[in-house]
Amino acid sequence: MGMNERTYSSIANNLAKDHLQGLLDSKNNPRDYRVHMEELGKLLAESLVPELGKSNKCLVISTAEDADFLQAGVKSVLNKNQISTKLAVFWNNHYQLPSKNSVAPIVHKFIEPGFEQTDNVVIVKSVMSGSCVVRTNLIAMLNQIKNAKQIFIVSPVIHKNSEESLVKEFPSDISSKFHFVYFAKDSQKDSNSGEVIPGIGGQVYELLGLVNQPALTSYMPKTVERLAFNF
Repeated sequence: MGMNERTYSSIANNLAKDHLQGLLDSKNNPRDYRVHMEELGKLLAESLVPELGKSNKCLVISTAEDADFLQAGVKSVLNKNQISTKLAVFWNNHYQLPSKNSVAPIVHKFIEPGFEQTDNVVIVKSVMSGSCVVRTNLIAMLNQIKNAKQIFIVSPVIHKNSEESLVKEFPSDISSKFHFVYFAKDSQKDSNSGEVIPGIGGQVYELLGLVNQPALTSYMPKTVERLAFNF
């Protein structure tokens, strides 16, 4: 197996591939990196528009680090297509236990009021190496979104086992609603950090120019600031 064992999904056009490469090429340039991430969000959302139709309400779930970049790209395209969105943002403290299992407890959250009648859920994540963060954040919302018809798990890059590992964590009445929307699937992981290779080029916090995990700092995404304080 070659080092860069990467396959592309049917929605990965040349522009998407350019931006995926852009992530790897701008590892030392957070400003460019953020632009590539937002553009990937827009492109991923383009493929969601026909699936969502004129959804009455769509709940978008994001981590704090993805809120201003990947999530912002997704939301801008959905809103442009008259799909009404509400946002839930979670600050996850993501770490590995000695057993190598990952946990991602939620330290803070922001949930935009009025999301309860959600038809569809779109959960965004800059890279899926496992299922830990997506699982945690989905579970946090599940009681309140029982009636959602479809759950879209949206990520530029996923690891080849992440779909199966997420599906296994849920009963079939939930997992049958899952649709995985991604551009690239990688088959390798760094044995120490568990990061997908080449993935998105490493730890997303540093790549985006954040000091550390938002859960461990007082990082507040602009998106949340606008929604929370500018009603």
